[in-house]
This record gives sequence, C-alpha cells and structure tokens, in this order.
Amino acid sequence: MTTAADDVPQGHPRLAFDRTKIAELVADSERRMAVIADAQRRVAELAVSVRSRDRSLTVGLGAGGTLTELTFHTTAYRDMAPAELSRLLLDTVTAARAEYAEQVAEAMAPVREGSVLPYEDIMAGKFDISEFLRGGPSS
Repeated sequence: MTTAADDVPQGHPRLAFDRTKIAELVADSERRMAVIADAQRRVAELAVSVRSRDRSLTVGLGAGGTLTELTFHTTAYRDMAPAELSRLLLDTVTAARAEYAEQVAEAMAPVREGSVLPYEDIMAGKFDISEFLRGGPSS
C-alpha cells in the first residue's frame, strides 16, 4: 500500500523528520490522555476550606475556585469596623485561593512528569519542534 507521502521526492523536507521521534510523540500523547483525564477529574472535584488566623471565619472554594462557603464562627464580626471586617474577608479568601492554586498545581503535576516533550524549554521559548522531530537537540 502506498501513501501520498511515498510519492514525495526523497530529501523533501516533509520526509526529513525522524520517524522514531514522531512515534514517541504519538505513544506519549496516548499515554498522557489518561493522565490528563485523571488530572481534569481531580481539579473538577477540588474543594478547599480555609479558616482565618483568628479562627472566626471559614472560606470554602469549590470547582473552578468558586466561593462556596463563608461561615462566621463567632459574633465578633458584629463589633468590627468595616475596614477590619473587609481585611478579614480579603485575607481569608486570598489564603483560600492560594491553597486552591497549590492543589490545582499538585493535581496537574503528573501531566508534565515523564513527557517526551521538554516542557521547561517550551515554557522558556527555547523549543524548536522541527529540530526535535528531525532528531536534533530541542533548544
């Protein structure tokens, strides 16, 4: 069976790619689909709950970082100045968002681990896919 690629003259740039590299990328993408699906499921189910430093407030975040809970554990908020109450809310929400972001990063870490592609080079703008597919250095 011949393909359109078989009709291209030898030395044509489309045939200059290292077929082993292409096969590695295909196999890697197939393996990673399950890893990505698991990471997406974990992130979709993610929920965090953070209590304020003075223990008077709990802030909860759900899927996508959506605010799901604001619980005052005392009535101390009734005696707070508006700026003090605002600071308590903002500080606790900020802490909850930081915790949420940390857990998202943890859930997504397996997506990067063991990849055929050099993610650090990609993120630094040093990755050349054409060079990589020809079997040369990636940066």
